[in-house]
Amino acid sequence: MALIVDILAFALLLGIVIVVHELGHLMVARSNGVFCSAFSLGFGPILFSKKDKLGTQWRLSLFPFGGYVKMFGDADVSSFRECVPEGASEEDMERMSLHRKRPWQKLLIAAAGPVANFLLSIVLFSIVFAIKGAPEYGNLISIAKEDSLAYVSGLRDGDRITRINSVETNDFKSLKKEIINSRGKRMIIEFERGGFSRNISINMFERKGEELIPIEFLGVSPKEALFKKLSVLEALKAAIVETYVISVDNIVGVFKIITRKADTKNVGGVLSLFKMSSISVQSGFTSFISMIAMISALLGAMNLLPIPLLDGGAVAISLIEWCFGRPLNKKLIGCISMAGLAIVAGLMSLGIWNDLSNCKFFNWFK
Repeated sequence: MALIVDILAFALLLGIVIVVHELGHLMVARSNGVFCSAFSLGFGPILFSKKDKLGTQWRLSLFPFGGYVKMFGDADVSSFRECVPEGASEEDMERMSLHRKRPWQKLLIAAAGPVANFLLSIVLFSIVFAIKGAPEYGNLISIAKEDSLAYVSGLRDGDRITRINSVETNDFKSLKKEIINSRGKRMIIEFERGGFSRNISINMFERKGEELIPIEFLGVSPKEALFKKLSVLEALKAAIVETYVISVDNIVGVFKIITRKADTKNVGGVLSLFKMSSISVQSGFTSFISMIAMISALLGAMNLLPIPLLDGGAVAISLIEWCFGRPLNKKLIGCISMAGLAIVAGLMSLGIWNDLSNCKFFNWFK
């Protein structure tokens, strides 16, 4: 029964963030006169469909891991095939085609999905912060993986880190700051366990020949959170900051992974997302709402990466066309799109590989 609840909650989480994302595209596309022939939650066989007065067919498809808006004149992969507006003249088709819109209009349509996700994240975080309060994390740590640098170095779940390199760490924010400052150096950690004070030395680097490679992550997270009640305006401000931090951290993280400055083991896939969703459901309603807000911010941030096939790629192309005053060569866009597809497919494959490795799938297979 618990598994069924987890699956339904996961489907609800994905459905909300995807629908909001695609609604952002749809609303801005329509406001700019683009004909949208279909709005789909999911891919594959259509389970339910209904056409509205504006000619858009609303669909619910079998596989809920994604969605799309099919726009007339869109060269996107989600367009499948061109769908000519019923009874439209040549002049109408020219007017309703995305392809004929100005670069700044294409930019707004492409950016609308991520912006909608950011707005959803801010609204949901604001509600949680106003009802439950904003979390403040102490210096009590949790260690999730036994192969992390923290565990291998001797730290354990429930330790309280009091100092790093003689600097007091009274909360997780200051703790994280000192860990970041210690990259590429030796770090002295003072901590408490079972009422006794201890200290260990950790090298935040690894040797490859004569080269020292800085280590980005220690592998610890906050174990406890204290919640501070906020007014509506304070909750809104905190929600904006939280959404911004999640978005920036994930964009920076992706670039570090692509440039091999961060461990590829940090990339998770659908199974990791399902596990996080399951934990949040078990922790209560506000925890699940916070998870939706976090995933919404994450989806918005990931889609803004300047990678073709993502919204950020369309934004970048529209900016270039706006600056040069003419559309880019179709062959060039095709080549760029193939490169983007390779990057996206690579990240997705890496996430799936890490998920299977973490759940001991390959050990079982052997």
